[in-house]
Amino acid sequence: ADLQAMLRCCSLALLALHGASALQVAKPAISTRRADGLRSTAILAASATDEGQASLPSSTANLVKSIVGSGVLSLPVGLAAFSSSRAALVPALALLSVAGTVSGYCFSMVARVCAATDSSSWGEAWSKSVGEKSSWVPPALIGLLTLSVSIQYTMVIGDSFSSIFSAWGLPALLASRTGAIAALTAFGTLPLSLLPSLSALSFTSALGVAGLLYTAAFMVLRMSSYGPGSALHAAVPPPLRPRFEGALAFSPKVFVLVSILASAFLCHFVAPNFYMELAPGAGAAPAKERKMRRFSLLTAGGFALSAALTAVVMAAGFLTFGGACDGFILNNYAPTDRLAQLARVAIGSQIVFTYPFIHVGLRDSAQALLASVFGKAPARVPTTFGIFALTTAIAISLTNLGLIAAVTGALVSTSIGYVLPSLMLGQTLARRGRAGGAPRSD
Repeated sequence: ADLQAMLRCCSLALLALHGASALQVAKPAISTRRADGLRSTAILAASATDEGQASLPSSTANLVKSIVGSGVLSLPVGLAAFSSSRAALVPALALLSVAGTVSGYCFSMVARVCAATDSSSWGEAWSKSVGEKSSWVPPALIGLLTLSVSIQYTMVIGDSFSSIFSAWGLPALLASRTGAIAALTAFGTLPLSLLPSLSALSFTSALGVAGLLYTAAFMVLRMSSYGPGSALHAAVPPPLRPRFEGALAFSPKVFVLVSILASAFLCHFVAPNFYMELAPGAGAAPAKERKMRRFSLLTAGGFALSAALTAVVMAAGFLTFGGACDGFILNNYAPTDRLAQLARVAIGSQIVFTYPFIHVGLRDSAQALLASVFGKAPARVPTTFGIFALTTAIAISLTNLGLIAAVTGALVSTSIGYVLPSLMLGQTLARRGRAGGAPRSD
């Protein structure tokens, strides 16, 4: 049971990074042209602003949208995995602060490499710092990540909407998990992913942020509403009712929370976009130096605000349900709680409308891979149908993809967020040292 809970944590934690990354889209004119894997990732975070024209406040807001996603709703169970004591919130918040700081520093590493190598993308930065021979590594990792997230999105759509459809009294076939997946795929995610341009979905940025802010506010409001004896407490299934017991003591299960936090701030694959789009600002110093100073402020502000919102959700969920927190905290709230139902609709709708942005990255990576193997990439529409057939079949046949999510989260997400930036910066500094200590430009 402990292992299953941990895997569910990792599964939903992985959604945190990508649900949020898709929300980064403001009002892009996304074309369907094929691009390399890293350019595919850039599509996920494309901005309407011209290169070097984005202000610091708008970039900070977009960065927060890129970091914070629906996966933050899995954080309370990470805390509950190692303690049911309210006192456990203190070390949990400390761990969250450390994770946010380290992740922010690695985010800034990517920009430093871009500045030092005059690069505008992950692919270019990797080739100029580490080498051309291994230039396939970042696109391959992005492809694996988007495949895993696409499958998980489909599963969450089935789990969320089957509950919603059941509460609405819809026919049993449609209210089943398989029926919900089939219906939302056929009439929702597939048609949206076939659009020649995703610019029509620009409203999903505001939709996603509004949904998350509403959910956070609702969770804070309900903190005192689920106590023993209340109507809402009685409406919750017994295993999900609030449970607080025992004193705080160290447990190895704290690493369940650590594993979630290690991925909770991951948005590093859009760092080059933020760096290129940020205006350098006025001043006497060289433009590149001014830009890096502003990027440091952007990183500090964006990650600090994201950590604050994440902390609110984690604390509100845990202080309400304690050791009974589910891997998807909204499952703890009573089916009769109308505010909770609205939150489920908001999060489910967010996933449906942001799914196409994840699909674009996966489709372009798949086309690039097939082109490298067969010399020619298939057309956009057949590739889309093929990917949907694969992801939908897997999502329907398996009810728990926690193991796949845990592996991809531990290896792929960690590599993108921590290992690759460190390798690129290390190689950049080494090359500069071999060149005789050229003047710093980062």
